[in-house]
Amino acid sequence: MITGRVRNDTNDTPLRVLHVSGVNEDETTANGLAVTVATTPEALDRVSADARVDCLLVEYDLPNTTGPEVIDRIRAVDPDVPVVARVPDDVATADVLAAGATDVVDVDAPSELLHRRVRNAVGTPDAVDRATRQEALADLRQSALEGQNLPRLFEEATALIQASLGIDRCGLFEYRADSDDLGLVAETGWRGPETLSDDHSLARAALDAEGAVSADASVGDVAGGIALGLDLPDGPWGVLAAYTSNAREFGSAERQLLHRVASVLEPVIERQRRQGELERYETILETVDDAVYSLDPNFRMEWVNDATTEMTGFGREELIGEHSAKLADDDVFEMVEELSAQMLESGEDVASVDTNLATSEGGSVPIETRFSMLSRRDGSQGFVGVARDITDRKRYEQTLTALHTSTRELLTAEHRQDVSDLIAETASDVLDLQGVGVYLFDGDHGRLEPASWSPEMTDLVGDLPTVGPADPALVWRSFVAGDLLSYDDVREADSVFNEDTPFRSGLYVPLGEHGVLFAESTDTAAFDDQTSELVDLLAASAEAALDRVEREDDLRERDEELREQNARLTGLKQTNDIIRSVDAALVGANTREEIEAAVCEELVTADEFGFAWTAAVEDGELVSRATAGDARGYLDSVDLTLGEEFAEPAARAAATREQVVVSEVASGFQDEPWRRTALSNDYLSVLAVPLLHGDVLYGVLAVYATEQDAFDQMRRDVLNEFGGTVANAINNVETRRTMLADRVTELELKIEDDDLPLRALATAADCRFEVDDIVHESGNSSLVFCSAHDTDPDTIRSLEEEFVGVEHVGIIAEDDDAVRCELRMSSDIVAVHLADCGAVTRSISVDDSGTRVVVELPQDADVREFVEAVQHRYADTDLLARRNRSSSAQTRRDVRAGISERLTDRQHEVLRTAFASGFFEWPRDRTGQEVADSLDISQPTFNKHLRAAERKLFSMLLEG
Repeated sequence: MITGRVRNDTNDTPLRVLHVSGVNEDETTANGLAVTVATTPEALDRVSADARVDCLLVEYDLPNTTGPEVIDRIRAVDPDVPVVARVPDDVATADVLAAGATDVVDVDAPSELLHRRVRNAVGTPDAVDRATRQEALADLRQSALEGQNLPRLFEEATALIQASLGIDRCGLFEYRADSDDLGLVAETGWRGPETLSDDHSLARAALDAEGAVSADASVGDVAGGIALGLDLPDGPWGVLAAYTSNAREFGSAERQLLHRVASVLEPVIERQRRQGELERYETILETVDDAVYSLDPNFRMEWVNDATTEMTGFGREELIGEHSAKLADDDVFEMVEELSAQMLESGEDVASVDTNLATSEGGSVPIETRFSMLSRRDGSQGFVGVARDITDRKRYEQTLTALHTSTRELLTAEHRQDVSDLIAETASDVLDLQGVGVYLFDGDHGRLEPASWSPEMTDLVGDLPTVGPADPALVWRSFVAGDLLSYDDVREADSVFNEDTPFRSGLYVPLGEHGVLFAESTDTAAFDDQTSELVDLLAASAEAALDRVEREDDLRERDEELREQNARLTGLKQTNDIIRSVDAALVGANTREEIEAAVCEELVTADEFGFAWTAAVEDGELVSRATAGDARGYLDSVDLTLGEEFAEPAARAAATREQVVVSEVASGFQDEPWRRTALSNDYLSVLAVPLLHGDVLYGVLAVYATEQDAFDQMRRDVLNEFGGTVANAINNVETRRTMLADRVTELELKIEDDDLPLRALATAADCRFEVDDIVHESGNSSLVFCSAHDTDPDTIRSLEEEFVGVEHVGIIAEDDDAVRCELRMSSDIVAVHLADCGAVTRSISVDDSGTRVVVELPQDADVREFVEAVQHRYADTDLLARRNRSSSAQTRRDVRAGISERLTDRQHEVLRTAFASGFFEWPRDRTGQEVADSLDISQPTFNKHLRAAERKLFSMLLEG
């Protein structure tokens, strides 16, 4: 690293000294000095002419002036020439040095001291004398004036410094701001180490210093050096540096030489830099698409770029020097003059004018010109400006106007189809698009349906297809995403409906939830941003129009719904009238056949119901039981096999055990054969409900209407509930038929379902339960009176704590055989389900191996159907025995019938509970209070109901 320590050396080379004195003296040479005497004006002339002067010796007292004043004038001409001043004792040397003197010496100092001070001020003249250096500098200036290229000029400069200073190496470093380092661009002499330009180098120090920097150090073979930064108006350019391998000091002469070389290079570098910038600017101006021009104060064209000639058709030679009136009308200049005055007054820099530019063919081009005023050397104001072709903008504005005019018709469109027709027509005519189409969304089918399209679309692809989720269609993708999609080549897109489509470019714009507007072209990249924006604007207007149409449609639909609601209410009243008639028929029906026939007959009394029937399930298909209305052989023509999909509605309802409604039989009739048969019979809508009583399916009721949508939600709800009513009536009839039958079928069943509550209780108590009676209470609870064998009362009582489903356990009596008890249970009681299946339960026995029940069915009952119904609830059910015998209920039939007719439900419940509880035993197993507690009523209430029931029973017996 080179660091500075200034050092001066002397030698025997004669120095040319110009002695500025007030006396005439002859030129002398002594002690290595060649002295020439000159007056102040002569000295200034020689310094200004850059004559061969190594040092000036200036007297303090001079005619009409003083030494400091002369030194100050010398410094104005040459700031670097060494100056030694001779001053008297009474003068402050600081003032002289402040004026620019290099050194001072007393006027009475001996000649040897004077000579030494002069040599010290000059420094070492090194390899050549001052005249030779000045001559070389003059040659360098001449090369610069002649426009020598920079690399050659740099080489001459470094060679001059090397030769003039007698050094080993001179280098010129350029500062690179982007990397913040110095790069060697020219050099002369020996190559030193790379550290000569690193961050701690002499060159780097000179870059940031004011004036020259000299130093001595030891870096490789480098023993010393001097460097000067080169500065341009916008910042440092680089460094001029000289290095020596022999230890020496660099004085004012060396600094002066570097300053003078720098003063030659800096203007040339700046000029070259500005010339490069001008060339870049001119290149830019020539390559831009906009017309660029400059005008003199009289509006004559001074310069134009190529874009101006291309825009107007005139050659450059036809425009330069011509008045701008060749290209613009007179009113434009009036506007420019007015704007110019405003700019001068407001201080604004730029103004703009929209006008037309004349072309060589007699036409015109609409332009927007932005111009600025340009001050000239003579004080006048010229103009520079940029003119932009706004043909596309004008066309865009005209298209917007036409688009606005066209879309106003959308305000009067009343239907979606009218809107889509206007959209397609506007896109085709106003926007001049090739293939245009509009898809509207069909919410009922979840698909996009083609609504309108241009004739070119038909010519190229024929009819537009319907598209949906399963189709690879760009219109569907745009609709679902809700985004505008644009493709330069649709064949390269992922979702192309037809890979061989003749269209290449595609633009797809969603219309909200209404559909999609699309445009396609047989050219690639046919839709620019401006076209996309216009189509998007049209789509926005279309979406607003469709929203309005939809709102108006909603209003019309509401009015229609109100009318339909009134009609539905009327229809519902008719349906309720039918239901009431059916209910009345059900009350008087004694058989299932009568119930089903009455239901069908009453339903077809309504005009819209053309056909009704009921069916039972046998071997996986429906078998008709009752029909009414115009069947027309329908049941013989359709497949009635049970199925959950595509099956006939009645068969589907039986399979799913749920209501099935078909509002439009005609929809999809090609996929489901039964629809075709129904249509041929004028059945336009169908409703089928399962006849369910609990888990028992008695069959299906189906109604066929001669109108579409005949079954609104209210009718569906009413008829669905009606299906349960019919099933309940059938169950009551079947149960009553069992109880009143002379001959019955007795079945013995074993149910091994582990989840049955009584079995769980028997397993926990390790006993066997014999059910004596079951009283169904209001709500979901049942009182089960039973005898528990092989156990004790405490074990039975503990069941209340162990099982959630056991609400209460009461001990009625205990004997040697069993513990008689009552259990209030909220869980499933098997007898309830058996009754729902139409059976009369005669006995129930439960232990840890399972549940055995004995039931009675009518002799003509379908045993298999009954067992399957039980197995539907309890899968592990086996039929152990089947016997035909006289009904055990026959002997009690009349009594029970009389009891049912005379006693209220509450009286029957109290009487039956008291009997099952042993209240009538002697001694009593349970007191009245205990029975009342079982029923969760007070004892007076119990007594009241019991007495009333007893009075009615005794009246039956005693009064006949």
